[in-house]
Amino acid sequence: MPTRDHVVSHLSGGELDHARRELAASLALARPDSPARVPIEAQLSAIDAEVAERAASAVLRVCGCGLASDDDAFLDGHLFERPSHEERDLDRYVRR
Repeated sequence: MPTRDHVVSHLSGGELDHARRELAASLALARPDSPARVPIEAQLSAIDAEVAERAASAVLRVCGCGLASDDDAFLDGHLFERPSHEERDLDRYVRR
C-alpha cells in the first residue's frame, strides 16, 4: 500500500489549529473500526509534529509594556503601531 506524506509546514498557526479541530471532530465521529480513522490520525500526527517543531524553535520577544509573543509579525506590528514602545533586550536571561 502506498504511503502519503502529510506536509503541513505551509500552514499558518491559525490554520493548523483550525485543521486540528476539524480532524479531531471527524475522528470523534468515526467508528472505532472505521478505516477512515487511519488517514485522519496520520494528519493529526503531522499537525502535532509541526506544532511541536515550531514551539521548539520559537523565540519569545517581549515589548516594554509586557506584551510577549513568539510571532515576529505580530510583535513587529505592535511596535509599529505604538512608536513609544520598545522591545526588551532579553540577553541577560539567555544561557550561553
